[in-house]
Amino acid sequence: MESIDKQTILRLANQNAKPCISIYMPTHRKGDEVNEGLDRILFKNQVQKVKNELLRADMRSNEVDELLKPLEGLLNDKEFWKNQTEGLAVFRNPELFEYFQSPIPFNDLCEINSQFRLRPLFAFTQSSSEYYILNITQKGTSLFQADQYFIHPVDTQDLFPASMDEILEPYELESEGQGQPQSKSGRMQGEASVHRGAKEENKYKDHLLADYFREIDKGVKQLLAQSKKPLVLACVEYYHPIYHEVNTYPFLREKGITGSLGTISQNEIHHKANELLGDYFTERQDKRITQYQNSSGSGLISHDLRQILESAVTGRVDTLFVKDDVEVWGLFDENNLTATIHDERKDNDESLIDKAIMLTLRNGGEIYIMNDVNVLPHTSESNIGIAALHRF
Repeated sequence: MESIDKQTILRLANQNAKPCISIYMPTHRKGDEVNEGLDRILFKNQVQKVKNELLRADMRSNEVDELLKPLEGLLNDKEFWKNQTEGLAVFRNPELFEYFQSPIPFNDLCEINSQFRLRPLFAFTQSSSEYYILNITQKGTSLFQADQYFIHPVDTQDLFPASMDEILEPYELESEGQGQPQSKSGRMQGEASVHRGAKEENKYKDHLLADYFREIDKGVKQLLAQSKKPLVLACVEYYHPIYHEVNTYPFLREKGITGSLGTISQNEIHHKANELLGDYFTERQDKRITQYQNSSGSGLISHDLRQILESAVTGRVDTLFVKDDVEVWGLFDENNLTATIHDERKDNDESLIDKAIMLTLRNGGEIYIMNDVNVLPHTSESNIGIAALHRF
């Protein structure tokens, strides 16, 4: 199973073998939904729905069974249903079977068509704002690469020092809590330790931690030498000012994640980092919106679907803004650049909104799926919730 990204979606869009089965559903990491197998039951219902629809379309029973065999196998994999995320997407046609676990939930959807239904995945093609998380605990240091949706551990190639247990052994940090360090009675060694007061002991410990963090900083600089992406520090509050003092990576964020992080999962750390970064994720989108608004009246913007489709074919569309719930059905002839729009969906129709998105992606453009339409003119016959910023 691979991650959901632009290349994956383009590959799925190029599948031509029919029928194409697309299943989306919300799933759960824990709780009653997992304990009672509710996600599995929902998927079973979806598979049965697909089977009934294929049989109604006069597909032979043995052909239906063969086509759905991988879905039945997934249905019977009990361990699979115990290890879900927030959403599941499953795709099947006579030549392909793939599934993807999503960090965001999907609405329940099941469709059989001549192409896979890819609209719920388009959010993952948006220009992502990547960043790094540096997690320091007494047991060791980890580096993660992340964006708004995914997080992956980085191979640190043994560039970070081992655990700091030996440094912190004479001190107590209340299970890596927020308190000030206290020396452990009877465990200090050496004459200097015996005669140090509490204030001197803290200064000595800070000095040791600073030396330890300098070694981590060297590893960070080597791993991220060519990067200009933000780095979020995740560790107990006591470590933050000491690490910031020795840090030489210029893109370390001022605010970091604090708390006892030695026992929480990387997904929980990811969630905390996403909350902390705030507007960082919308910086690129906001820049594109400003470009769109500043180009008003220049001929470089459009909210007419037919014109956008023509421009997308020829690679003119730089950025496409789409309202998340807009839908238009019809047919588009790429060779003759003609679009036929229907008031209601008809047999063999395609989503013209999805078509515009796919053409934009194939030609290197950016897309943004939006909840609101502030960037767009007021709704009219020619504006149904889509807008394009052209390259030329």
